[in-house]
This record gives sequence, structure tokens and C-alpha cells, in this order.
Amino acid sequence: MNVSDKFARVVMTADLSKIRREDRAVLKRLILAAKSLNTVYLRQVSHLNLQFKQEIEDSQNKKLIENFEIMGCPWDRLNDEKPYYGTYEKPLGAGFYPFDMTKETFENWLSAHPEDEAAFTSSNTIIRKEGDGFVAWPYSKAYKFELNQAATYLREAASLTSSVSLRRFLNLRADSLMSNDYQASDAAWIGLNDTRIEVVFGPYETYEDRLFGYKAAFECFIGYQNEEETARLAHLTDLCDTFQSILPIDEELKATRRGNDPSPFRVIDLLATAGEARYGVQTLAFVLPNDPDVIKLHGTKKVMMKNVQEAKFNEILLPIARHFLAPDAISDVSFDAFFRHTIMHETSHSLGPKAVRNSDRAIQIHLADTYAPLEECKADSTANYLIHWLFERGDVTEKQLRSTYATMVAGFFRSLRFGLTQAHARANAIQLNFLLEKGAVILEKGRYNVCFDKMHAAITELVRRVMELEYEGDREAAMTFMAQYAVLSPELSKRLEVDLAHVPVDIAPRYDAEKPDFFEEKLV
Repeated sequence: MNVSDKFARVVMTADLSKIRREDRAVLKRLILAAKSLNTVYLRQVSHLNLQFKQEIEDSQNKKLIENFEIMGCPWDRLNDEKPYYGTYEKPLGAGFYPFDMTKETFENWLSAHPEDEAAFTSSNTIIRKEGDGFVAWPYSKAYKFELNQAATYLREAASLTSSVSLRRFLNLRADSLMSNDYQASDAAWIGLNDTRIEVVFGPYETYEDRLFGYKAAFECFIGYQNEEETARLAHLTDLCDTFQSILPIDEELKATRRGNDPSPFRVIDLLATAGEARYGVQTLAFVLPNDPDVIKLHGTKKVMMKNVQEAKFNEILLPIARHFLAPDAISDVSFDAFFRHTIMHETSHSLGPKAVRNSDRAIQIHLADTYAPLEECKADSTANYLIHWLFERGDVTEKQLRSTYATMVAGFFRSLRFGLTQAHARANAIQLNFLLEKGAVILEKGRYNVCFDKMHAAITELVRRVMELEYEGDREAAMTFMAQYAVLSPELSKRLEVDLAHVPVDIAPRYDAEKPDFFEEKLV
């Protein structure tokens, strides 16, 4: 199958009648700023990526061009990063490190130069050879031209808005692009409170760095708030401390999370993307920022992208459920459950241990490349644990709880198709294998079903295991755990490939709002 054939083309429309006239002018500048990040991100993926892009465009091969537009590189992100163009293997360190740098080389350098550790492990630096050694370059230096261009558009957008909090954030974020210090602007982003515009703009996720998981890739989400749905979720922010208190972990682990951390919810319809957010598997929702120091001082914010979730549910999850679930489980699958689980997943990222036992270094540093899949597994399993608690409290019906479990199991197979190089896929492999081992999920005649009576106990045990791994910060123990559970049987791998051959693996959105004249023609 051609790479691009794995994706369902979806047009994301926007109802401009619901967007304020002032906001339209601001959004236009934000989308222009976002385009600057695409070049930065392509360079972060590989030192040779822009060269590959040019070669593919020069070939005038429509399929190759379409593949690159979806993947952002000549490698198939859904097939263990194998090349669909050329034979060059993708470096584990992407474009963040010298192409031939190994873990041993990196660690030996830091052993000999301990003063370099902070700069070398920073999420916002790249490592370059210099003479016989190595040096860390801040992103503000490595990508100066593109980031300066983006900062100019951000400041223009700031000058056009009457929103005090949005103007402050955009100006601070423009400063961050130049200074490489994102903490003040991250705090300002959490505090956006007088605008319906939602904009994420900067280096956040570390999935692209498969060498250590240290380096953050640039990305951008631009959306407009769904006020009705956002208001419906507001009460969950007040429950976060309660959620932390009822987790099935020791009090010592619970105490590492500071109480009363602000963590507001926003539900948006996505209008545009750039950078990591644009390529490969599309994000349903996110919790940011990731900087533990910012989280400690200012908390986090959770953003749900409802139009993206609806597209994935209709185009992918329902067809997968019909192939893999038992008939009675299929009838329980619903968008409401899919949306609810995503909400609780993002809530759960802010829960659990927030420090490693007897260490002042972040969990991410201790667990390195095992952190991302374990964190996604933690968020997923904790979401199900909390939904059961809401059921016991009477906020969720038994029918809704059953729907949650059935929809969750169907979701495993959706994510597993991303390939086990993806953090979310590895997280779902852990859950599926663990629940099968505990008898909470059963396989009968090629169909998966939920053993309702065993599900909560199994999920509770998984939550405890993963949170303890994060608290201990033992990478070797984490690797052992993942070697046992983050695997796919040959039989299931074949089924995912053969049985779902005609079901899209993900969506390839095209956003009306990104058209050059989109906003102008609506203003006439």
C-alpha cells in the first residue's frame, strides 16, 4: 500500500460567521507565523530532510509528493520509519544531534564534561560537532531566520487584538523565540482568559528524538473555542486534587504533585497546524506545557480538538470496531465515550507522581526514551480508573462505563497501527497485553470482548505499576516492563495489516482557514 493511501482525506471546514471580525485578522497573522515553523520542523527531523523534499518535488511524482506532505520526511512513520523514498535510514537522533552520534558518544562526552549536562540535555538545544568535540546550540541560534520571521507575525497579531491576555502571550512568545527561554510565555499561555482564540506555538513534544527523548520539536495548533463544550467541562478543573487523592498509589507518590495546580480545559475546533502537529498521526488533544518547572509554578492547560476527534471516530474507530470487537461490544462503541476518555486522558497527564524518589532531576531525564510511552500508558489507564470512580459517584451510568471500556479496546487497535516506534502505540500495546493477561479483555474466535467484572481491578493494578515506575525513575526497570508488554504478536500484526487494509490508519486534514484568501473573502 502506498504511504498516503493509509490516510483518509478530511476537509476541516470553519464557520466564519461564528468568529469575531477582529479575531479573523489575528488568525490570519497567526497562520502566517505557523508556516515559518514548518521549515524549522523539517530540519529537526533530519539534516538532509529539506534536500529530500526538494528531490521529491523535482521528481514531479504525485504519490511521492503526497507522501511527503503527510509524513514530513521520506520515512514511513507508520512502518518503523522505513524509507519510502531512497535508502537513507533515519538517525535515531533525528536532526537534533550529529547524524552519527551514538548514546555512548553523548554520555562519554558528558562524563568528561559534566559542566555541559544542562545545555546538552535541554529540550531546546541541538548538538553540533565543533573541532574535536561537541557544542550545544540554542534553538534561537540554530533556527534564527525562521524564528525571527515567525516572531514578526506574532507581534503583528498581538497588535491587532483587544484581548489583553492574548496580546501579552503573543508578545512574550515572540520574545521566547529570540531568547530560547519559554517559561514566561508558557505561563502567559496558561493564563489566556479573555479570548476565544487558542494558539500553541513552540517546541514541546520530544517524540522525534528517539536517541534520548530530550529534544522538543516545534509545532503549532491554531483553533477557536467551542464555548458550550468548554463550559460543560469547567467543573473537572476543580476535581483534579480529588482525583489525585483517590489514586491507588502510596501517599508518598501523591505528595509529589502540588495541590491546587491550575489546569483549565478548553474545547476548540482546529483551524490550522504546523510543525510536528501537521505531519504523521494527528493529535486528538494535548496538555501543555511540559516544562516541569513551569508546571510546578503555574500548572497546565488541557485542550480538546473536537472536530479532529469526530473525524477520527467516524473515519477510523467505527470501522476498526466492526473488524475486531465481539458483536455485543460493537454496539457499546460511541463517540460520547471516545470524547469522554480523551478528556480524562488529558486530565490524567497532570496526575500521579511529579518527581523521582530522592532526586531533583525530572522524570523525563531519568526514564529517557521509555518516558513517553509510559506517560501515555499512565494517562490512558488512569483515565479509565477515574471514569470508574465517576461511575461509583453516580456521574457516569453503567451503560456509559461499558461504552468507555468497549470504545477503549477498539482504540487500542487504532493506535497499534501507528507502529511500535510511536509512543502512543507502545502505550496501547502495554494496556492490551496487560488486560489480556488479567482476563479483563478476552479473545474468542478472533474477536475481542470486555470482561466487565475484571476490568476495574486490572486497570487499578496497571495504574499502580506504571506510576511506581515513574516515581522510581529506573530506566532499566522500565525497559524490562516494556519488553514484556509493549509488544505485538505476529498474529495480531498480520491482522492489523490484512484485516484493516482498507481502513485508514489516520486522517490527513486540509484546513479551509489556511487558504490564502479565506479570511479576506469573508470580510467583503
